[in-house]
Amino acid sequence: MENRSSYLPFRRHQRFNAQERALVFLPLDSQDLPYHIIDICKGGLSFRYLGKKIKTSKIPPISLYYENELIVGDLPVKEVSDYQLSYDIVPVRRKSLCFESLSIEQQNKISSFIEQFTKPNSDKSIH
Repeated sequence: MENRSSYLPFRRHQRFNAQERALVFLPLDSQDLPYHIIDICKGGLSFRYLGKKIKTSKIPPISLYYENELIVGDLPVKEVSDYQLSYDIVPVRRKSLCFESLSIEQQNKISSFIEQFTKPNSDKSIH
């Protein structure tokens, strides 16, 4: 069983919980569907998915959507963590990614995405 506490690094940026229809597309093959974003910040995001661990040596650039509208694409990322959230018949997993080498335009679009497509935070502390 994986130990979640080993995946809790210090964060420089405050994370915001995403709205239900905030999605990330991870183009690993032509059959892939977007995943639901759990939370996002200026430095990265996490999303949930079902099934076995997504294994890839290098993650291709991702795209952020709200419903079916592309908000920002071609975001370079690297994997931070991937662990199982539940141990049901179909496992639910959480993958965390950090953004790398973003242009000013991409940074601005991520900030706009956070403003428009996250839930209001009642807790302002950094975790």
